[in-house]
Amino acid sequence: MAENDVGQLASELHSALTEFHRALIRAEAGDDPDLQNPYTLLFAVINDPRFSWLGPLSQLIVRMDEVKAEGGLSTVESLVPFGEAAAQFLGEGADGHAEFRLRYLIAVQRDPQVGLAAGALRRAVSKLPSAKR
Repeated sequence: MAENDVGQLASELHSALTEFHRALIRAEAGDDPDLQNPYTLLFAVINDPRFSWLGPLSQLIVRMDEVKAEGGLSTVESLVPFGEAAAQFLGEGADGHAEFRLRYLIAVQRDPQVGLAAGALRRAVSKLPSAKR
């Protein structure tokens, strides 16, 4: 696979992960007037226990950023672990994050954008080799 194709897959997966993360944050914040200010929301995401369940997803995005910065996303195979981790957040596989899955399902009920973002993430993951078994 050409390097441009790998870069496109990496970019698509990263964008889908960050949009999924953003949609989950918005759903969790809901209509709370205290969280309408972006700075207040940022500090809540970092410190408020209501958002702690998003930690593993945040860590996955950070890890992907770090690997990309080190030039480690140069092959499709280097994307596979990120795709597999993303699939677990979406409820695929036996392993996974039980609390995350429960909160994700609640968020889907609250905000349709979560479902749309999850669909985009599923599409990005499906383009990776591990998803085409």
